[in-house]
Amino acid sequence: MTDLQGFMDYVWEFYNPTDGIYPIKGLTMKDIFNAIKEYARRIQIAKSNNEKYFNVTYSWGDGDSLDRERVRDIILDNPQFTWSH
Repeated sequence: MTDLQGFMDYVWEFYNPTDGIYPIKGLTMKDIFNAIKEYARRIQIAKSNNEKYFNVTYSWGDGDSLDRERVRDIILDNPQFTWSH
């Protein structure tokens, strides 16, 4: 996946609070966008420093499931978000 909107939609499909596979309460597309920006920042830091960031080696996997899960983890680092049940 190479385009931002496609990746955002992919993340939304899994975690949207209405009918996501693993819904996150209160999640919006803006939250996903902000988490992707943070993920991109962490990748850039890892590239520029050539070292691990927060004990995770960040790299872009072309929008694969690992990228999606890392964005999810960034979202869930914010205490306002919790899993919907």
